Amino acid sequence: MNLGPGNQKGVALLITVMTLTLLTALTVEFHRATWQKLLAADTYKTRGELQAIAISGVNIATALLEKDFVDNNFDSALDDWAAVKTADFEELFPDGTLVLTIEDLSGKLPINSLAEQAGRTPPGETNPALELQNIFLNLLTSGVFNVEGETEAENILDAIIDWIDTDDKESDFGAESGYYQSLEQPYDCRNAPIQYIEELLLIKGISPELLYGDGEREGLVDYITIYGDDGRININSADRLLIKSFDPTIGDELLERFDDFRKMPENKEKLSSPNWYTETSGWPGDIVLSNTITTTKSSFFQIRSTGISEDLSRTIVIDLQRDSDGNLITRKRIVEQQ
Repeated sequence: MNLGPGNQKGVALLITVMTLTLLTALTVEFHRATWQKLLAADTYKTRGELQAIAISGVNIATALLEKDFVDNNFDSALDDWAAVKTADFEELFPDGTLVLTIEDLSGKLPINSLAEQAGRTPPGETNPALELQNIFLNLLTSGVFNVEGETEAENILDAIIDWIDTDDKESDFGAESGYYQSLEQPYDCRNAPIQYIEELLLIKGISPELLYGDGEREGLVDYITIYGDDGRININSADRLLIKSFDPTIGDELLERFDDFRKMPENKEKLSSPNWYTETSGWPGDIVLSNTITTTKSSFFQIRSTGISEDLSRTIVIDLQRDSDGNLITRKRIVEQQ
């Protein structure tokens, strides 16, 4: 069939339009793929820069802790390592922001010291495990956690003790391997110190809501630590609620004066003694924070160093142990990115 001149022009126009459409689609796809590669390359470059910032933050933190060991024989919130602020690093990192915190883990209750250790307590002295157990019960029943009354608190305490002690004998309200083996997904009771904080979720009676909080109630994780086997708590950095758990008769006004005293720079040297709290205005003579379980020197710290650029971030979390010679030993290291 012969096409007239008009039809031939129409076909040619149609072919031209189709060709342009195809070329346009190919161009758009090429542009999209190229742009994605550029974005990916830029993201990779930014992540590398954020990693460098986070590592720099770790180096700054360790240097501060090493210097503190040389300068002081005690630790408090007045030390340089405890006073780092984001603003301190603004000029160091023009391509990102460093957010750095150093937390004193020795200011928390050492959960692995709740079980009695044979031969640890000299004759005639109070067993530190018993004192810590009493503090832990007071903490659980303080009203800020998802715990309903003393009975549930005692059940939780006994279950933790059974989990970490070396025998297979159940406490009054605890649980040993017989209970854990009866579960739908059975496992053994550790009968040894807790190795990581999340392990507490394996213990009878401890729920995610209790450990981490639920928006309305606080989480136990902010007040306890798996580190430390001497059963001591640094009262210079311990949370106010933990201090109140030493003796529930400590009122809010007295607790506030206690907290103010340890934050005043002029009192810094006094904080070297575990008995400094007796100088707090109005402190009653019958309230004693036992020297058996208190200290003013810290051995465990957590560094959280985050490099941030717009919606990207890289975080390094390191748990450190500082030994008697001032050496810093890494106990745990986690890298997070967003």
